[in-house]
Amino acid sequence: MRNITLPGPVGVNGAELYTAGALAGLGLVQVPRYRVREQLANGELCVVLADQPPPPMPVSVMFPQARQLSLRVRTFADWLVQVFADIG
Repeated sequence: MRNITLPGPVGVNGAELYTAGALAGLGLVQVPRYRVREQLANGELCVVLADQPPPPMPVSVMFPQARQLSLRVRTFADWLVQVFADIG
């Protein structure tokens, strides 16, 4: 084990950077499992607190309401609603 002193909180804005920090030993991260599947499989990272999943986060589908939606956009939005309802 090693200790690293940081001058303050570290802020990043992407799963890749969070993952790089975890791989560098900078701490724990919460990223989508699909982003770290390979690192979990080869033992570079491990799951902690598996019995304490994070709370669900809302997902929004945004599109201009003033316009007539194309059938493709409406079908895609309906599909997304169904997918997230099934896993939610």
